[in-house]
Amino acid sequence: MDAYPEDYVAHNLPLILLSGIEPAPDHVANKPEVRYPLLQEKGTPIESDFPLLSGRLVEDLRTAFLQQDASDAPWNSRSHTGRSIGIGLRIKIIGRSYRLPPRKADPPQISPVNSSVGPILHSPISPLTPGSPTFPDGVLTPLWVTKHQDLIPAAAINVFPITSDPNMSTLRDNQLKIEINGLKDSWASSGYKTRFVVVLVAEDGLNMQDIDDRMASIRRATNLDPRSLFLLPPDLSAVEVKDFVRSLLASLQSSIAEYYRDLSKHARRKRNRGSIPPPTAPPISGTSQTLSSQGWNVRYEFKLGIFAEFRQEMDAAHRNYESAYEALFGEEVFESIAGWNPRFNDARLLADVLAIRIIRCLLWSGQTTAAVRAWLEHRARTEDIVSRKGKGTKNYGWEAWDARWSTVMAQLISRAELPAFSEDILNDPSRLHESLFHQPEKTLPVGEKLAPWELLHHEGYWLERSAIHSAHRRALAEQVPGEDRVPPGQSPASQIAGKSYLYDTYLAPEPHVEAPEPGQPGFDHSSLIIDTLKASLEHFAARRQVRKVESLSLEIAREYMRAGLWADAHKTLLPLWPQLTWRADGWWELMEEFAWTLRECCLRVHDCETLIWVNWELLSRVFSPRSSWNYDFQNCLKDVPVGSPKPVVVLKAEDVVSCLSASLVFEKAAGNVGEPLQAQLAITSVAQPSSAPITLSEVKIVFEGSLRPIKLQSEHEVDESDSSSCQISDVTLRDSTASTDSSTPLSPTEGTASMVGAANLTFRPSQTRVYNLTSIPREAGEAKVASISLLIEGENFNLVYAITRHREGALYWWVNSAKGPHRKRIGKDRDTTLCKILPKPPKILISTPNLRETYYTNERVILSVAIKNDEEEAADVTLQVRLFGKPELAAKLSWANDDEHPAESGDDAGGSPNEDTPHSISRSIGVLEQAASTELSIVLSDTHYAADYELEISVRYSLVSDMETPISKTVVVSLPFVRPFEANYEFLPRIHPQPWPNFFLPDDDLAEHGSTSRPNGLQQKWCVNSKIVSFASEPLIIEKVSLVLLDIHGGALCDISEETLLSQEAAQIFPEELRESEFTLNVQKTSLDDRRSVTLNLALDILWRRPTADGSDASTTTSLAIPRFLIPMGEPRVLASALPSETLPGLIHLDYTLENPSMHFLTFNLTMEASEQFAFSGPKTRVVQLVPFSRHTVRYNLLAFKRGLWIQPHLVVVDTYFNKTLRVLPTEGMRADKKGILVWVDPD
Repeated sequence: MDAYPEDYVAHNLPLILLSGIEPAPDHVANKPEVRYPLLQEKGTPIESDFPLLSGRLVEDLRTAFLQQDASDAPWNSRSHTGRSIGIGLRIKIIGRSYRLPPRKADPPQISPVNSSVGPILHSPISPLTPGSPTFPDGVLTPLWVTKHQDLIPAAAINVFPITSDPNMSTLRDNQLKIEINGLKDSWASSGYKTRFVVVLVAEDGLNMQDIDDRMASIRRATNLDPRSLFLLPPDLSAVEVKDFVRSLLASLQSSIAEYYRDLSKHARRKRNRGSIPPPTAPPISGTSQTLSSQGWNVRYEFKLGIFAEFRQEMDAAHRNYESAYEALFGEEVFESIAGWNPRFNDARLLADVLAIRIIRCLLWSGQTTAAVRAWLEHRARTEDIVSRKGKGTKNYGWEAWDARWSTVMAQLISRAELPAFSEDILNDPSRLHESLFHQPEKTLPVGEKLAPWELLHHEGYWLERSAIHSAHRRALAEQVPGEDRVPPGQSPASQIAGKSYLYDTYLAPEPHVEAPEPGQPGFDHSSLIIDTLKASLEHFAARRQVRKVESLSLEIAREYMRAGLWADAHKTLLPLWPQLTWRADGWWELMEEFAWTLRECCLRVHDCETLIWVNWELLSRVFSPRSSWNYDFQNCLKDVPVGSPKPVVVLKAEDVVSCLSASLVFEKAAGNVGEPLQAQLAITSVAQPSSAPITLSEVKIVFEGSLRPIKLQSEHEVDESDSSSCQISDVTLRDSTASTDSSTPLSPTEGTASMVGAANLTFRPSQTRVYNLTSIPREAGEAKVASISLLIEGENFNLVYAITRHREGALYWWVNSAKGPHRKRIGKDRDTTLCKILPKPPKILISTPNLRETYYTNERVILSVAIKNDEEEAADVTLQVRLFGKPELAAKLSWANDDEHPAESGDDAGGSPNEDTPHSISRSIGVLEQAASTELSIVLSDTHYAADYELEISVRYSLVSDMETPISKTVVVSLPFVRPFEANYEFLPRIHPQPWPNFFLPDDDLAEHGSTSRPNGLQQKWCVNSKIVSFASEPLIIEKVSLVLLDIHGGALCDISEETLLSQEAAQIFPEELRESEFTLNVQKTSLDDRRSVTLNLALDILWRRPTADGSDASTTTSLAIPRFLIPMGEPRVLASALPSETLPGLIHLDYTLENPSMHFLTFNLTMEASEQFAFSGPKTRVVQLVPFSRHTVRYNLLAFKRGLWIQPHLVVVDTYFNKTLRVLPTEGMRADKKGILVWVDPD
């Protein structure tokens, strides 16, 4: 918008004058001097003799006011609604002197002869005032907006000091009163209703107690209300000063709005009166006419819109601007002006300004689609009226306006700072698509179809459009004939007059400036186009519209080339070339233009490396050929000086469009170590048909995995007559020394020995050469093609073209036939660039002759490993055995004859250590002749837990004839270990036959052997009943079962008897067979005074072996854990024992033995309950008293009513001392359940 008067198009803000403070240097420099008719001659002066204030407080005050200046604020409602002071303001610092524009113009020097009244005076810029820029028929001048925006303030803030000297306060206050009254009178005499405000800046040391009286005195003397007189205390900080200024300006909001509302009312009254005021003097020319009524309506509507914009009422301003716009294009205004009349351009300027203000109002309210439509409508209307009444649209002036109109739209969008184009969205990659164009407003009718160009696109779209029309402008300017390019002082008057009718110079230079003669200064079209394209590119780049960035960069480079700035053009294109999206997307026509342009730049700036790259790609036949161009890649640097060392260029296939393609396929998906592996390399030329042959110096193939690199070198003797389209050749490969070539990138096997062969590496256009390659793998693993590098070593440069991404899936295998070479598809459903190299098939046999299906815990396993050499020659063999299982298991692996052959570690035997293998042993067997065999034994011990083990038996060997090729074979053997037995246990009480100690019967043995310590504590007898079940899968021989005391606690001794077998004795125990036995335990406390409980830890040891004919299998002891046994030695108990009568069948003698092992005298109440199963003799109830360390037996005789069954006598025994019912414990031949003991009655 720089071509338009600034005040004509800028957003209007209420003007606030700040007087009494020296303006900041940058504030003065940025504001040009305002020119207004009669401003200096008849303007109202506002002057004051008070000096300008200075100091820290004043500087903070000035800074605070300038921070409230909204001149640079965005043109949207959000920036103003968020302001704490309301309407945005424009702050202007003026010092102490100012001049207001005159309200009326001077009267004419010659009055009309017949006039009986004086002339009617109007504004100096009114169409009714002679000498006005708009007299007599002009619609409007930008000076009217300048008057209200830059000259007439809505409020004037006068800053004065108030002294702190008490001796001078009265005198200074009186001077202040006189000065304020004088300024008020000056403002009143001007006729403008500007709000007059005074700010008193207090000096340091001011007595705040008297300040209220002094302020009241000044207010009365100057007739200022409290809202027009303010005091700034001296001790305020910068933040407090900002708050003071914000509060002051907020208090002015209502008066400012009212000021512009009064101006609107005045303009509206003048519009509504319906008559045109008489001019000061009539026009002197007979052809001149006064402004029509529609023209006056345009003025008034425009003024109403401006005043509404001052109030920030943008909706009202929009309505007034639209009314003025429609009236301007009416028949009485624009249509009535001739195209040759200067007023035509004035009307165009006003139409542009109205359209700009309408668009700004629409963007202000978020009506983006309506703004675009307004832009389009104004362009169409302007094009129509210029075509009909102006100089047409086929000239550089129209294209200049069209370019400028697009730039104006971009600037309006930028100043509006719309949400869709905000920095928050541009900085969020996931929302960048939202910033391409603004979504249409929701107020549009539902279902209305919008054209794409009716959506508001970002600034880059409009700037690119401007650049396009600027290029059209230059093209039309270049068509200006030579006679019209002569400056006005050098051409005849007739030609000057003719130019005014031919060329549209509205906001555009004259022809001699637009298209100057050679050597003459003029308009720089290239700079304008480049700057506009760069600005557009920034917006597209911010939204990552890469393709558009590339297109604009190409246009910028072309403009640089047109201007002869080759280095700048090269700098513009070079960063985009490596990652050009047109290459990846196959947009060959655009890429071709880019490449030829870049090549020309490289040629001019001597960029050899990029020149080689570009020439390599231009050789591809995807681009259209140039008949005048010699496609000879070997001589691509013949026109460029090449220094030393010569340039080396490395290109990757995925980054370029190549003129050669190469692929390597394996014939089969798998191969073996030491056996020939067939592969085929095919290289095809896709160069331009007219290009010279391309000769490679070397082709290097690098693999990932175990295959060695392959290098093909160019033959010295090349058959020049070979013109076949396809040729298949067998290449013989030979081993070479370790490669030290570092020029080939992406080589995982760099430094290893290569296989080298020679072949014809010259390729004519569309020619395919196929090379059959045979290699012998030396190591197992996967081999995949890593890279295929094509090397060209020229006289002036070196080129390496590396192919690292290979096509997967079905490819072709070339074969010769009677009709010539043809191809067939191979590799369906497999990756043909991958081959799995398997180890050489081992022919050594591994077996385990004595392997069993199941092993048992604690069993020492001796496993034989037999090895037989079925190779056709002798082999050097190493055996390694690894045991896999849970890490916490303690099984051990060893050789059966460790003393004769010490075991070797895994590393010494060629293996690699593995933390997951609990044990690993290895042994070198040595050279094993053909058909020979050997056998070794391994021992697995400490298998205490049931678990599944895996035994890995590996044989690593090399044939004596080929010691460099390792061969291996592995056999995995499963070794399941299970428990051979499980057992259940019962702990049953028994009655100890020995008498208890008696206090009344002395122990003679103890008296005789008093010096010898022996156990003298209480004794108890217990029985451990065990039921052993065989969980083995085969019969086992149990040699012995014993109960072992592991530990005893509680100060006691324990004696365990031998096993008493209860089940039927047998030589073997079969699977799931039961073996029941008992063990008797005699427990005695070591001291009679010790009544602690005794804890026994026991285990059941079973000595067993497998049944064999010769009994050679060793015996194994399996230990079964028994739950801990707790014996309460200090608590009373009741034991029941039954004895059948020998004389009377069915009679049972039932004895109840009561034990008192405590130190208390205990009394027991005994109650025998009656039963329907038997009759008993004995006391029904009875009381038994026991002294400490004593026991007593009570007998009942029971006679069962029936025989051959279990009867259940129920004797209730209550310890009266502890008030506790004792449980009756059964002994031999008895049972017990929840109700009590059970006694068996023999049958008849």
